[in-house]
Amino acid sequence: MRIGELAKKLNVNPKTLRYWEEIGLLPPPKRDSSGYRVYTEEHLRLCQFILKAKAVGFKLDEIKEIISLIYSGTSPCKCVEEKIRSKIQEIDELIEELKLRKKILQEILKKRSNTPAYFCPIIESISTFEE
Repeated sequence: MRIGELAKKLNVNPKTLRYWEEIGLLPPPKRDSSGYRVYTEEHLRLCQFILKAKAVGFKLDEIKEIISLIYSGTSPCKCVEEKIRSKIQEIDELIEELKLRKKILQEILKKRSNTPAYFCPIIESISTFEE
């Protein structure tokens, strides 16, 4: 299949597929006599894998690492498991940070200042809440 067909099946822009190929995430497909890329079912499955990994928060360099394990004949599951645990920890930390930010913003609204300010007293008062 050509790039347009593959992109349509995946619901991505063909530029995405070219980029993935450029950075080594997607192996270069063979080309037909006219120079058009010819993708296989293996490319389709790999792209679906990439999209699923991206959907749960894996970055392209992480996905590339996982794919390199697959192509080296090594099971990537242990690596994936470690990365998932790390992502869960990152999410937990982000949740705590967002909770704190929400609390600060709520406090700003409660204690909002009407004192004169250069731009906006609400925003300019935020520095009093920094830790």
